Amino acid sequence: MKKWTAAVLLFGIALPLGSQFVRSPYQAHPHFVWGLTPSFFERHKTHSDAEVVENAIGILTGIGDYCWHEGFHFQLIRILKASVELDPTFGEAYENAAWLLVSYDRKDEALSLLKRYLENNPNRYEPYYELGWFYFHWQKQPEKAIPWLEKAVRFPHPPIIEHTLAHAYERAGRLKDALAVWENKLKRFPDDPIAKRHSERLRELLKKEQ
Repeated sequence: MKKWTAAVLLFGIALPLGSQFVRSPYQAHPHFVWGLTPSFFERHKTHSDAEVVENAIGILTGIGDYCWHEGFHFQLIRILKASVELDPTFGEAYENAAWLLVSYDRKDEALSLLKRYLENNPNRYEPYYELGWFYFHWQKQPEKAIPWLEKAVRFPHPPIIEHTLAHAYERAGRLKDALAVWENKLKRFPDDPIAKRHSERLRELLKKEQ
């Protein structure tokens, strides 16, 4: 009891006896965004497995936010990896960890993580797109990016995802395929200024090549 009282005084937490809520010292940090729902602080007699996982990820997310703002990026990578161990469908954790790994020139590790992302989430566009973006943007290898991006657009996806596929086709010298992507988008979104501009530009390029 004395140790707990000392801890409360150390962190400056006002905690009435019998209180049902507990505050974390991390909440005092100016950049901290708490990653837990209010129910975490309530007294529980039982917890479902889903609740336990959700709250554990919430704790990791909160500490991860602290690490990000303080520049502890290597620790944040570990936290993100731990998060996907708890929830293999947590896409943002894979994506953010891969971005950090690439930023620190750990591309092989990032690629391995993205492939694991795909293994655990094969029925959504995001892991295919992330792998395509890895090759297109980070590796400057549009040819390797294209198969992944082609798979990404087969799933429900935001229309902007097609832009990367069109640019990859163009950088790989496949101008007709790039034009087909932009024209397909124009059929669905006739007023899209980006699709209009690139369609007109590619038509002119193809005319010059004839």
